[in-house]
Amino acid sequence: MSVSPVNLINFSNPLQSSSQSVAAAQSSFSDALKNAVGTVNQSVQSADNMVTGLANGTSNEDLHNVMIAMQKADIMLKTAVQVRDRVISAYQNVMNMQV
Repeated sequence: MSVSPVNLINFSNPLQSSSQSVAAAQSSFSDALKNAVGTVNQSVQSADNMVTGLANGTSNEDLHNVMIAMQKADIMLKTAVQVRDRVISAYQNVMNMQV
């Protein structure tokens, strides 16, 4: 009868990896924030171009698709503003904490 060995997960020292994980978290948060702002900006510009094309008559998009694009851009922008406000509020709460 043969017994197969159990593979244990190799945990590294948390103190050694903490400086690496902080740097990785900062760059990952920065990248996520840049991507989110870029996506919102792209959506707003796309909706603006669709409206301009519809108004000029140079676009083949119908009014229904243009209105949907405008609403998506509006919701994305409002969500980004709400996230920004909450992040600023959290930052202010942390800065006002007494040590």
